[in-house]
Amino acid sequence: MLKMIQDRANQAHGFHENLMLFVKKFLGGDVLQILARITLAGIFWRSFMTKIETVNVLTYTDYINDFAIERARMKLPALPLEMKPGTYSLFSETYALPLIPSDLAAWMATLAEFTFPILLVLGLFTRLSALALLAMTIVIQVFVYPEAWWGTHALWAVIALYIASYGPGRLSIDHWTRGFFAR
Repeated sequence: MLKMIQDRANQAHGFHENLMLFVKKFLGGDVLQILARITLAGIFWRSFMTKIETVNVLTYTDYINDFAIERARMKLPALPLEMKPGTYSLFSETYALPLIPSDLAAWMATLAEFTFPILLVLGLFTRLSALALLAMTIVIQVFVYPEAWWGTHALWAVIALYIASYGPGRLSIDHWTRGFFAR
């Protein structure tokens, strides 16, 4: 009986070893780095989309209790960028930052949430973008939502620090241009 248990344990260990080799070879490194970039970018992009006027793309009609409701599968920023009126009041009342006028803070945050996620997804100026979003996370934590550290901001900070520490990976413009300029 003991021999059978040892054999099963060895089989499980061998399976685990092979699984970890597979994960490292095909899913490690580059995939983890791009997932981290996309995750952090998505967090700040969604926040950006709440601050500006948007255009519905791929709309459809949903019927609820015989009422037609138009929905959109995707929203894109309306160009030129136009801030929602509620964004200004949010920054002047709820997000009041010291030393920075609320209108300027609203535009700075909105442009940062537009620019840095795009750069992260492309893998262009990746470490700089991650550090900028980390700084933004710290400002949000200290001045806006100090109670949100463990539930939200700690996760954002860890992702940003991971990207800043390990870089964008091979699936990035930074990697390709580094090789180009190295020649």
